[in-house]
Amino acid sequence: MSAASRAMGPDGAARPSGPSGPTMKGLRFPWHGGPAILSWDDVPVPVPGPGELLVEVRAFAINWADLLERAGKYPGAPEPPYVTGHDLTGVVVGAGSYTEGPPPGTRVFGVIPRGGAAAQYIAAPVEQVYPVPDTLDDAQAAGAAGPYLTADAAIMTLGRLEKGEDVLIQAAAGAYGSACVQLCRAYGAGRIIATAGSDEKLERVKQWGADVVVNYTEADFAEVVRDVTGGRGVPLVLESVGGDVLGRSLECVSPGGRLVSVGASSGRGSSRFRLHTLFELGISVSGFTLGNWLRSNPELVRPSVARVLDLFENRGVAPVVARVFPASEIAAAHEFLAGRHSVGRTVVTVNPTF
Repeated sequence: MSAASRAMGPDGAARPSGPSGPTMKGLRFPWHGGPAILSWDDVPVPVPGPGELLVEVRAFAINWADLLERAGKYPGAPEPPYVTGHDLTGVVVGAGSYTEGPPPGTRVFGVIPRGGAAAQYIAAPVEQVYPVPDTLDDAQAAGAAGPYLTADAAIMTLGRLEKGEDVLIQAAAGAYGSACVQLCRAYGAGRIIATAGSDEKLERVKQWGADVVVNYTEADFAEVVRDVTGGRGVPLVLESVGGDVLGRSLECVSPGGRLVSVGASSGRGSSRFRLHTLFELGISVSGFTLGNWLRSNPELVRPSVARVLDLFENRGVAPVVARVFPASEIAAAHEFLAGRHSVGRTVVTVNPTF
């Protein structure tokens, strides 16, 4: 590309220019399908509106939501093509009118429910990004906000964890599960019972603070919970798999206990839900998605932001990164996560020049 075809981007650097102004690379797919359809396309650099910051993206994390969106299985997702991605870290380079927030040059991280994080720039609502503690590098920061804010809200806001209470954490080796294990330990949980699909993953889970680990491909986690608790069950179950795992998890909740569901990585609902379980045992079941709270009830997220940032700054917890991919290997990154190889977060770095 010749110098004559470039324009100045929002950071003062040269950017390719299209008919309507500066352009950037954004990750899109033309239709629903497999990882091979992902493409870094030339799209307009976003212009931040009131209440928005313009962030130059350094890295973003891949979620199960990204895989489901690409496959056409995520409820409410827009029709392609659109710029994908939700979790990111980057540097503030501008702001819209009437916007009070971190000044230019501030390193931030966050979750953008409407998407657009898999790009060189994003116009992000100021209430959805937060200053990054110096204790986190870009790879850690890119994947930190989503799982840790979700885990904190599940544990403290909805789960109402009391110190000394036992907890069952499903899929504990993933991004959300690893955050749950670390936060439950930091918040004074009793015995942490955690499940994962391989012995290698279980070793990592124990390092993060789990007391009892279960390989769900070889053992019945509900039986293990009954054995460990003398048949009573645990006061809190943190569930993100759905399907039969959700149904069996209900059997693990002690009388008066709580189950919090934040997703269904299996892609399936449960056929084992028994209404009588709720009022016979007096248990409560709740669920949420962080994106909906950020859009509609940001005040519910603020306590989680404060607690999690304090832990990051004081090195009380450390985000787990499974692997970092360059932007050129985006299809491989999607395949890596889909193959359930990820222990922690799958992160993609963004090339500022492409």
